Amino acid sequence: MLIKGEHLEGVEPINEKLFENKKFLKIINEKLNNKEAIIYIKSIVNERDVYDKSGYSGSSTVIVKKDENNKNEYVIKIQPKNNLKKEFIAYKYFYKEGLTSKPIKYFDCGKYEVMIVEKINYPTAGFYFNNYKEISEFFGKELRKFHDKDFVNGKFSKEEYKTFKEKYKKSYKKAINNNSCLKYLSIYMEDYDWISMQKYLKKHKQILFDDIVLVHGDFNPNNIFIQNGNIKLIDFKDSGFVDRHYDIFWTMFMIIIFSGILKEKEKTRECEKIFLDAYGRDLINLEKIKFFKYFACLYWQQHDELTRIDIV
Repeated sequence: MLIKGEHLEGVEPINEKLFENKKFLKIINEKLNNKEAIIYIKSIVNERDVYDKSGYSGSSTVIVKKDENNKNEYVIKIQPKNNLKKEFIAYKYFYKEGLTSKPIKYFDCGKYEVMIVEKINYPTAGFYFNNYKEISEFFGKELRKFHDKDFVNGKFSKEEYKTFKEKYKKSYKKAINNNSCLKYLSIYMEDYDWISMQKYLKKHKQILFDDIVLVHGDFNPNNIFIQNGNIKLIDFKDSGFVDRHYDIFWTMFMIIIFSGILKEKEKTRECEKIFLDAYGRDLINLEKIKFFKYFACLYWQQHDELTRIDIV
């Protein structure tokens, strides 16, 4: 049962900050090298309030609020050209599955990419729980439900299949070539030897594509929305085909981070036990969890090392 309480201690909500409408449109006009994108953004922004709700990914995220003349709200995501088109393709797939909001437009704007989707007007998951025990159990069960949908044997367009198939091949290559590790994950593991981690990943590479599912990739309380028992998801930039233990470990770790218990060993061990029990021990392999601890530590880099663009 979901318990509506105060925002879970340790979880920092990404607050919306009002952004001057005319200033935002002026920046868009200056920065985006795509007339069609500029015209479309102006048409949906018009005189409506816009809010900066940029998170931790290095992208600029703008919320376009509805007014008395508009029923829909929009999310405009803008970032230096990287993989936003692939995320938009993933959005289209998960929208067909009823798991996210409607994807509206993608634009290649020269130096930048733009993605526009309808906003989900549910509360984020962090607002529904009173402590790490409740959220650990809930997320363990929900992640198992997500994996049990067996997307892998479903129908994909060629574009969707290619996007999901290539994601973790590229992520693995990035992980074994990065020259640092994620500091707060190193704190959790009490391991800062990223060179040894890379050697381990190379030696046990076969784990990467062993028990393949379609993972979400960042199944955390800021990306999960709940209303009346209905679940909606956002942020599919790390969705792809890979062993299920990537999602299992990363979600478990994110619950620890979002619950504010990273440095409390007794609580983190309890959180892990509750989460893994809730997911189902029948599919848990501790050696694979070790592999994806190292994988995540190398693949993800410090958020303060990312370069936010100067849109907002």
